Parts: sequence; C-alpha cells; structure tokens
Amino acid sequence: MAFVKKHSFKIAVLALCAAMGIYLFITYGMAPKQTLPVEMAAPAFEMTDIDGQPVSLESTNGKARIVYFYFANCPDVCPPTTFLLSQVQEKLEAQGKLGTKAELISITFDPTRDTPEVIRAFAERNFAALNGWRFLRGEEESTLQLAKDFGVAVRKEDDGSYTHMNVITIVDKDGQIRKWINGSKEELTADEILAELNKII
Repeated sequence: MAFVKKHSFKIAVLALCAAMGIYLFITYGMAPKQTLPVEMAAPAFEMTDIDGQPVSLESTNGKARIVYFYFANCPDVCPPTTFLLSQVQEKLEAQGKLGTKAELISITFDPTRDTPEVIRAFAERNFAALNGWRFLRGEEESTLQLAKDFGVAVRKEDDGSYTHMNVITIVDKDGQIRKWINGSKEELTADEILAELNKII
C-alpha cells in the first residue's frame, strides 16, 4: 500500500496514457476502410480487344476497373484524359496492383475508324501501355447504347465525330459502378483518381 500511495500520481498518469492509447487504437486503428457507395450494376457487355480476344464485363470481374469511353479522332478531351489515365496506370503498376487487383478498360465509340492499328497508335501517343489496359471495340450502335447505359451521354454528329460526356467510371470487382469522375474537372490528378479506386481495392 505504501508503494501505491507513494507512486499514486505516476500510476494515474500511466493509466490515463493506457486508456488514451486504447481509445486511439479503437477509434483510428480499427476504423473501417473508407469505401464508395454502390451506384448501380454496371451494364453487361461483350466486345473484342485489339488482339481480337473476347472481353466481357463478367470476364473482367474479380478486379476493380476504370472504364473510359473515347474515340481516337477526338479533337479535345479524349487524348489528355487517356494520358491522365496512363499516369494512373503507372502508379498502379508501382503499387503492384495493375493486372492483379485493378485494370483499365477503354471503349471506342468509333469502331469503324478505330481499327486495332489506329487504337495502338492512339495508345502509344498518349503513353498508354497495353499491360493491364484493355482497348475494346464493338458494334457502333450497341456501343453508343452501352455508353448511355453506363451514364455517359453521347451523340454522333453529321461529320462522323461524337459529342460526349468525359466520364471516368469506377467499377468494383463484382461489377458494380461505385463512382463517376468528371474527366474534364479542372486540375484533376492521377493521385485523385487512384485514391478513389483504392477505396474499393
């Protein structure tokens, strides 16, 4: 008892520190990982990649996906957004997640002009490597409908070009859309896109 009385203040301080440590561990150390709400089920699709291999929403399940609709002759938003996604690709690769936990999928509105050769050149110009990144082609009419089903408004113009929303869609490993990101948002960065994607990986 004499020891307790002599060191009562020290014991009280140590007990308080221990209690604070437990509180902080429970509050922060065991807090659930921040995630994204489910917006809707991603529309099913089946297309071919530029090597002629079939790719579907179902076949890519098991990985988080960034889905982007574009066309190679796009005069404005598609090239810089593809370049931005190439930076996301590099960061995913550096984290060891590219192709294992996440991949990118780009779908062209313009399959007639966007041949595999044209798409390869577009990818190369915009620093998009073909590892962990699928560039897909399908029938034009069904692709335009697919884009709309994904929530991406698009209209084909008389000159053969496309007016479209510049949207980056995040899809989880179970095929659920978790977020739409405005690809034209001022000062949007690869780190910002990656941070959102990492919430569901």
